[in-house]
Amino acid sequence: MQPIRHAPVIAFACGVLLATGAHAQTAVTAKRSLNADGTTAMTYASDLSEVGTQVGLDMSAAKTTVAPVTTAEANTVSGTAYAKVTLAALPDWLLWQKGAVNVAVSPTDEETKLGTTLSRTWTVNDGLKAELADSYVVGRSGVVNGWQMDKSLSVTGLATDTTLSVGARLTDEVQRMLPSVSAQQKVLGGIQVTTTVADTGSDINKSITAGFSHRW
Repeated sequence: MQPIRHAPVIAFACGVLLATGAHAQTAVTAKRSLNADGTTAMTYASDLSEVGTQVGLDMSAAKTTVAPVTTAEANTVSGTAYAKVTLAALPDWLLWQKGAVNVAVSPTDEETKLGTTLSRTWTVNDGLKAELADSYVVGRSGVVNGWQMDKSLSVTGLATDTTLSVGARLTDEVQRMLPSVSAQQKVLGGIQVTTTVADTGSDINKSITAGFSHRW
């Protein structure tokens, strides 16, 4: 029998759920989906609104075969456990209005990430809203450590539902600020189209993406 390499992920998520669930009402969501390539994706999330915390577990399983794989390298299930703590009200003397702290652990990939996001939103006038955000991430993949810092300023026109954003990224791999510009527009219902131009450090990446979201 092969060792269950993803057990630490499940243990981490369950531990957080038990520790926080004892002090707050939880709303648990479980989803499972079968992808076109035969793999399976599973998500378990718990929203602890009373303490501004969300914990969860994202897992994926490789497609099954008629003959089971018995090699020592077999690892058909992988996953990431995460926790997010929202800081809804920061002190008035700080520049930032709210923040969040994120932790993600993936033992199967030997990856760990710790990040924080700080932001402030304000109304420019009746039809214009602005947001300033800073995010910082430190992580470890195997024996390699890394970090990333992002800064952004976005302005949203409420009448047209259009958001224009400018940002900059600094990483441990590229020792200079990498600028980016994006525009997001809602066109029909929940459909959003986003155009982005970003400096990756080696070239200029231009992309146009579309997405759809709906809340029941």
